[in-house]
This record gives sequence, structure tokens and C-alpha cells, in this order.
Amino acid sequence: MKKHPLLLIVPLLVLALVMASCAPATPAPTEEPMEEPTEEPTEEPMEEPTPIGEQMVLPLYVMPVTRPYMPDAEGVAQAVAADLAAIGIQTELVSLGDWTLYLDERRNGRLTGLYFLGWTGDNGDPDNFLGYFFAGASEELPREGHYVNPEVASLLTQARSETDPAVRQDLYVQAEQLLAEESARVWLMYNSPANLVRSTVSNFKPSATGDERFDIVSVDKPEPTFVFGAQGDAVQLDSAIVTDGESFRVIGQGCEGLVAWDPGTTNPVPALAESWETSDDLLEWTFKLREGVTFHDGTPFNADAVVFNFNRWRNTTDPYHFPEQVFEYYEAMWGGFDDASLITNVEAVDEYTVKFTFSDITTVLPNLAMTMFTIHSPAAIEEYGADYGTPDVGFVCTGPFEFVEWVTGDHITLERYPDHWGEATGNVQTIVVRPIVDPAARFAALQAGEIDAYFGATPEDIEAVEGNPDIQVLRRPPLVNGYLAFSYRILELRNPLVREAIAMAINRQAIADAFFGGAGVVATQWLPPGQIGYDPETLTGVEYNPERARELLAEAGFPDGISTVTVLPVDDANHVVVP
Repeated sequence: MKKHPLLLIVPLLVLALVMASCAPATPAPTEEPMEEPTEEPTEEPMEEPTPIGEQMVLPLYVMPVTRPYMPDAEGVAQAVAADLAAIGIQTELVSLGDWTLYLDERRNGRLTGLYFLGWTGDNGDPDNFLGYFFAGASEELPREGHYVNPEVASLLTQARSETDPAVRQDLYVQAEQLLAEESARVWLMYNSPANLVRSTVSNFKPSATGDERFDIVSVDKPEPTFVFGAQGDAVQLDSAIVTDGESFRVIGQGCEGLVAWDPGTTNPVPALAESWETSDDLLEWTFKLREGVTFHDGTPFNADAVVFNFNRWRNTTDPYHFPEQVFEYYEAMWGGFDDASLITNVEAVDEYTVKFTFSDITTVLPNLAMTMFTIHSPAAIEEYGADYGTPDVGFVCTGPFEFVEWVTGDHITLERYPDHWGEATGNVQTIVVRPIVDPAARFAALQAGEIDAYFGATPEDIEAVEGNPDIQVLRRPPLVNGYLAFSYRILELRNPLVREAIAMAINRQAIADAFFGGAGVVATQWLPPGQIGYDPETLTGVEYNPERARELLAEAGFPDGISTVTVLPVDDANHVVVP
């Protein structure tokens, strides 16, 4: 009988299975690469690049108001966008529509793109320009677009405490050179902005720092009311927590510091302090205060009031250093808060004598003359808390005008304070500040006699009033600069070649000719002419060269330009997470 091969195979398979069940366990065949082919690496999902941030067209934020450094914000933004498009960088104009929101977004590093800003010097010292923006850059600064440069910060810290003008000059030049080498900003324009003032107004003195004083002004009208047309509404009237010029303009009419500017100059003169003396090492400053001065609420001004204000600004644990408020200027001008503050102690020696102790030599009198360090009523701050300075409260200070009312978006009214210690040199009894955002509407209001003066005249306004005997053109001295800033949350903008390309692409002379009415001068550095540290021979600025800008983009890896950019995330400390 013939045997079938299958009958032989089956017993063998059964035997093999029985033996396998008794054998030690071995790894599953599916885990062996040779037993189960894998897909090509390029087809593996885990091999695909992971997005590191949001992709979008590069935002170009338009300032929602005009300013001395930006007389036509929309026009300048459109011109810059066109220049960047010419080298292949696509941008999207973004308007937040509100100045307070714009400043807040900038302060918190949320203007993720390119944005415009500038500075009107608060005093005649270069530390107010460079120090405010970059002396804290030993750490990442969200308010400066998350910029950081410890070497620049170190140079500026040295310059702040240097008493030799020649050494200070060299330190500031070195700092500016470093900023220029890495294209930290695009400096745009120095400007001598103009006030337009009706001929019925006399003794109006333009101020380089923007501190025009209305108490010295006289008006030839039946009612001695001076109406000023502002470029926007004030943000707040507590001078310690604001940074905008519209707020400071109002505050400066009724609030005073220990020293003040001689009107129309940057020379500090006595105000609430009659005199002062220093120790030989310049680390102690003792001020003799003016006696018989009262706040607008009738409470006395004295050394305790000075100590209250400075302790409130300086100490984060002070009960009136409210955590929801930002004391930005104190931090910038005095080195920081608490142990970081250059002011280490403020002591009431007696009722009318106060002594300041410093940890290092610094700029004292120019800082104290700034509006943000005016002295406010301790009683009012204690009564109103964080609401102090809001429209319902206003300010309570010692100056020639006291707060009456603030109708948001319409007007702020101040009245002459009858118990002011100083001599009234002007005849104005009432000040009304009207926010008129639209430049054409401001000009029309001036022509109609609805306002007596306004600041920030456009080139068209100035041309229109030429030869008009009813309107005066009064220019401020140039202590103004504007710039285009980079957000370092944009991955592409962290590349210095890209930043340099953007700087070279912008035709700043054409912008000056088109939007600054003959008063704009292309900036070569951050410090304006006339300040210690200004050096046009060493710091010659960036040339307009779109062809070279395209080459720089190609060198940076963008031969076809930049159509979209990557927004990097931030951590819990609001610092950029860099891949």
C-alpha cells in the first residue's frame, strides 16, 4: 500500500507543536526587524517636522495715534510696508485702534511682529534715552520685544554712575555701536515737532521734553480759559504708573516735584525743594523743602509726604505699591525696585528736610525734574487706593492747577488752585484739555477758535498756516526719535541678517520728505543731536540699499523673500522658548 506524504507530515507537525509548548519562551517574531518589514523612514509620521509656533504673515503694527516722532502713523506704516514688499518681505498692517491697548501689548511683549514707537526725552540726560530702553537688558525684556543684550546693559550701567563726561561719552558710543552691529532697532527720524497756537495766546514756551506749562500762559479772551487740543485722551493721572505724553501733559499742570525744568529748557531749578546739598561721594543728597505748601485737599506737604511717595514707588511690599499697577518709570530711572533700587533710603530728617541715600552715583536732578516723580497727596492715595488717578478721582498734588473733572474721551478740566505757593505769571484760570485724535479735526478746531493750541501739527497744517497772522508755529527743540522695533518672538527676526536687511530696505529720507514737513532728520543712532553720546562720525547709520537687502535675505536663507513667519511661544515667566 502506498503511503501519502501528508500522513507523514501531520504527525511531525503535532510533535513539533508539543515540543514548542515545552520550550522556554522566546521574543515574539513580530519584534524582529527581519520578520516584519518596516516602512521607509520618510513615511514615518514621527519623522515629520513638528511645528514650533504659529505661522502667519508678518504683522506690521500701526500706531493708533500721532506722536512727535510719528506725525503720520498710517502713512509711515504704509511706506515701510511698501519698502519691505520691494525686497520680498510680506507684511500685514495691523491696527489695534486704541493707544492704551497698544502700549499695554507692547509692555507685555505681545506685539508679535514689527511695531513703531519712539521717545520724547523726559530730561536732557542720555540715560533717559538709552538707559530706559536697554539698561535692563541683562535679562529678556518683554516690553522691548523680548530683546536682551547684557553687554549693552553693562555699559549703560557704568555710564549712569560715571561723572567724567568724556568717559560717559565713550561708554554711550560703545553701547550704540553694539546696538548698531546687531541691528537691534531701525532708528527712523529725529524731529522738531510743532505746536500751533492762536495769536490770542502769549508766553507759550515749547519744551524739548514736552513739559509745556500753561500756568505761565496768558489768553486775550473775555474768559481766561485755555483750551488745548490733545492727540488723544490721558491714560491715568497718577504720574508713577503712566508712560504716555498725554497723561503727563495734564499731570504737569497741577503736580510738582522737588525740582522742575526752567520753562522751555532742560535746566533743573528748585520747585518743592528750595535747595539741596550732596556728600563728597555724591551718594547722599539732602533737600531743604519749601514750607507752607499744601496739597489740593488741604493736607500739608512735608518730608513725610516725600518719603511716602518714594517708598510707595520703590518698595514692592509697600501697601500702596499696588500689584495690578506698573511703576515702569521708577524701575527704569532708578535701577529697579527693593534691593535693586539705586535709592536705598529716603529719610525725613525733620519736617522740611529729606535725605536720599544712593548705592551708586546716578543722574539725580534731571530724574527728579521729570513729571513722573511729582509728589502726590498721601491722604488721597490712602483714601482712593488703586482708583487714585482714574477719571472719577483725578490727581491731588501741590501745583498751580487742581483737578475738576474728567469726562473720558471728551475733556479734562483743571482750575487755578488759589492756595498755590508760587506767583501766578499768566492770567489763565481754567484749563480744558480736549482729546481730538483726528489731525484734520484738530486743525479745524484751531481755525474755528474752539481750541487755543495743539501739539503735533502735520506738514499740511504748517503749510496751510504759513503767513497767517492769527496762528503761531512754535517748534520744540529736537529731543525726539522714532523707531521700528522687532519682536524677538518671531523666529525669522532673531536672525541679525534679516534685521539688517529690513533696516537697509527702508527709504527713511523719502519718509522724512513725505511725512515730517521738513522738520524730520534721518536718525543715525538712538541719541538725538546735542546729547552726551551723540557721535555722527562714528555712528553713521544704515544706508538705503534695497539690492543689498535682498542679498542679505538670501544669505540668511530666504532667497525668495519671506511670505510667512513663525511666532515662538513663551514660558510662564513670559520669556521666549527658542527651539
